[in-house]
Amino acid sequence: MRNTAILAIVLAMAGNAGAAGFRLAEQDAKATGMGNSFVAVADNASAAWYNPAAIIGLEGTNLSLGSVMVAPSMDHKNEVRATSTDKIENVLHVPPHFYATRKLAPKIAVGLSVNAPFGLSTSWDKLAANTREIATKSEIQAIYTNLNGVYKVNDALSVAAGASYVSLDATMNKKVEFGTTNVEQTLKGDGNGVGFNVAGLYKWNKWQFGTSYRSAVKIDVDGKINLPTTGTTLNALAADNRNAKTKITMPDMFQLGASYKYSDTWLFSGEADYTNWTTYRRLIIDYTRNTGAAAQTIDDKNWTSVWALRAGTEYKVSDAWKARAGIFYDWTPVTEKYFETRVPDADRLAFSIGAGYTKGNITVDASYMYLKFMERKIDSSVQDDGATIGGNYLNGKYNASAMLPAITVSYKF
Repeated sequence: MRNTAILAIVLAMAGNAGAAGFRLAEQDAKATGMGNSFVAVADNASAAWYNPAAIIGLEGTNLSLGSVMVAPSMDHKNEVRATSTDKIENVLHVPPHFYATRKLAPKIAVGLSVNAPFGLSTSWDKLAANTREIATKSEIQAIYTNLNGVYKVNDALSVAAGASYVSLDATMNKKVEFGTTNVEQTLKGDGNGVGFNVAGLYKWNKWQFGTSYRSAVKIDVDGKINLPTTGTTLNALAADNRNAKTKITMPDMFQLGASYKYSDTWLFSGEADYTNWTTYRRLIIDYTRNTGAAAQTIDDKNWTSVWALRAGTEYKVSDAWKARAGIFYDWTPVTEKYFETRVPDADRLAFSIGAGYTKGNITVDASYMYLKFMERKIDSSVQDDGATIGGNYLNGKYNASAMLPAITVSYKF
């Protein structure tokens, strides 16, 4: 159930990170500095995630460790229900990433990645926020552990295939009002699942073409629901840390890109990134009340699949220094009809800059991304119909942005 929370909660992550929905596309400082246009570049250990087929181009053993941090800001103003502005709690999220690659033979290599491509959290004031009956606290952590094998077909083509183990852990809370009674319902749960991935890299003159596909991952989530109530009339609805469960499917992802080495100093890349959010159609939570009676909640999501367009560049200043920049535009999968504050998503535009410094076997990459969500005006969401007294609390204007500083340290031997 916690996972249910996870999916809905994932919003936190999504609502304030660099990919539509609750996906975090930013998983390496160098890639982030190039606007995540990296599937046809992938020339460091993070290739284990961005394009495992590119691992064959890395000699020896390569290790990297770092984080793309997320500092989100979001506010909601409902001009009909209230003149005050709701704001999420400002928290710096520090999801880690780790990559390791090893070239075993001229045509064979392996790669390992451990990262959190879905996650983060949002927290709205549980006492004052207009939408507290839809969501108060949402928090999720989805860890992907991915192992790949790579084969070099010829000088131009390399291919890769791998498997992922995914573990999810989440919390999803909201306020529930029964007349004058006001309590907080909490959901916590966890689960795991497995998926697969394939990738390819093709070289032609100064061009490289890369592609990567990661499958959807189905997860059974088990956890606890807590809905304390008072009063004889409401006791039948109480659920004090009762068992709960749900199923969710993390979306499959597809990237296709090209890079062009214009000169010894300039590299340009472009990428189209697809996320199949149709896997997030409905969230069904089954649980038992204190009375032992079975209960169920059904929450329709009906997200749509979306694309993101990315572009990046790298300039070689010297043998030690490299400078980078990038841009991308990401469309939201959340329609207005099913908009909610667990995943208050919107189309987004991002700009990034970065730099890398190499000395000996050590490379330090750093970057900064500014992510701007397009202002979203909501006036017809059905997500609070029946969930709040009087409804229409979700209506209003939503504005959000995020700063994503990143650092990754790499070592090769």
